[in-house]
Amino acid sequence: MNNSFDFKRFGQVVAYDWKRYLRNFGITLIVWISVPIMFWVSSLVFGFELPVEVRESIIFGVVALTLMSAPSRVYGKANLPREGVGFAMLPATGLEKFFSMFLHCSMITPVAALLGCWLVDSLLTPLPFGGFKGFAMMEDFLRNISFGDLVMLIVALATAAWSVSSIFMYGNMVFKRRKTAKTFAWFLLIVFVLSMILQLFQFWNTFGMWVTETSYQLNLRFLPWLYSGVQMVVAIVFYVLTYRKIKSQKY
Repeated sequence: MNNSFDFKRFGQVVAYDWKRYLRNFGITLIVWISVPIMFWVSSLVFGFELPVEVRESIIFGVVALTLMSAPSRVYGKANLPREGVGFAMLPATGLEKFFSMFLHCSMITPVAALLGCWLVDSLLTPLPFGGFKGFAMMEDFLRNISFGDLVMLIVALATAAWSVSSIFMYGNMVFKRRKTAKTFAWFLLIVFVLSMILQLFQFWNTFGMWVTETSYQLNLRFLPWLYSGVQMVVAIVFYVLTYRKIKSQKY
């Protein structure tokens, strides 16, 4: 089969992967979404409060964990010699298989995890007991955020999610055993290297002799876009590698 893209065929692959997604990852996703309940119960039992900032960190942490675990849970057998025959025999091109994988791992998963955790948190916050005070991801959004900041926030969240998802999608197609653990080790290495490069860039901009107050303020506004740009480059590189691995996979 060539590398053409047919929407009817793609829809059939998506429907097939969606059933596999629900079967292999549905319960896991529900468990992750229920994490705020665990913290709420803990705050109720031990009598402490969880500020909005902490709960937002918990929500984003859950999203990251779902992004890391989804590829191996849904497509863990895709590159295995025997178990992967079903994936190989799907009546679809490598491009259609890749976009279906992207849809489920990089779009549905983070959106479902983010909205699910936020909804659970929002339902628990108004209760007269428990330690949830203030609505997560809502107070600053409704009060001070501008349109430019909103765009920057959406871009930052999307590029961060895609960079994480792309790395674990590729790791799932490369490693045959302990996929998530091995990919996580490489993920930490990539994050370390990129963080060092970006920190050096920020240090140079902050303490360089040529920096003026005006240029310093411009650099502060530019840095978030730089971070998102780097994450987008990482995502594109690993998405391309994932597609090539799907296309050239031998069984």
